[in-house]
Amino acid sequence: MSPKRPPRGLAYRTASLRNALLTRLPDSISFGSLRARHIKQPIRIEEMRLTSAHWPRAFDGVRIAHLSDIHFGHLLGAERLAQAVDAVRALRADLVAITGDLVDLSADESPLLFEHLALIQAKLGVFIVLGNHDHLDHPKAIVRGAKEAGLIPLVDDSVRVGGRDGLLVAGIDWAKSIPACAARLRRCGTGRADLLLAHNPKAFVGAEERGIPLTLSGHTHGGQLARSGNRRHNLVFTQRLSAGHYAHGESHLYVTNGVGAWFPLRVNCPPEIAVIEMRSR
Repeated sequence: MSPKRPPRGLAYRTASLRNALLTRLPDSISFGSLRARHIKQPIRIEEMRLTSAHWPRAFDGVRIAHLSDIHFGHLLGAERLAQAVDAVRALRADLVAITGDLVDLSADESPLLFEHLALIQAKLGVFIVLGNHDHLDHPKAIVRGAKEAGLIPLVDDSVRVGGRDGLLVAGIDWAKSIPACAARLRRCGTGRADLLLAHNPKAFVGAEERGIPLTLSGHTHGGQLARSGNRRHNLVFTQRLSAGHYAHGESHLYVTNGVGAWFPLRVNCPPEIAVIEMRSR
């Protein structure tokens, strides 16, 4: 039995109004050119190698594909999603992490979304966590859809993959603040994971305190508008961890630009999929 749909609250109505005024109306006025230009931007593959003494030696050299902020809906439809899925599949990563905002507004979009995401395969699994947009409508339906598609949703939980002494992957649900992210991380029931998935980059504060070697996040879209030559000079003034790679001690964070957005304009922060090769010292 599918979970009963909760009533759509103020957050959904506010997001719908914003979508109408800042996305659909400008796109309509431009006769669809804003959306067309938005999805025409090529998806960049951002590759890097990171090293941590905390990364388990048994998984030295593991390649992780990081996909985030799909925002499936008006701005990113089935054709563009298929491009992103094909790009991930071509990477042949050992593990795939999808870090939230799978849908833009409605959970009604999720069945078609998961038809495409179900095509992604990885020997260590394809994991998802939810973002703030996934909570606007019916998050339980999105979690259920992920499971039915063969993906592994992590809601303040952790899973060990690759054997009894395998890689410990943790994932937290959407949380807005540093303390809220830390509280969700404590609920994962593990002292220290090897890999943390969290939509909000603020989770890195708690992850670094626990010595987690790699945290993957999205949420910021790289600021949407960034300065040429310095991606961290962007519109996300309230987010200290806004774009790219950060390191503290033996802990790393990568904040991806994501492949989609709710606003039809990107400047100097192109859509991207990150590929991270993790090495142990």
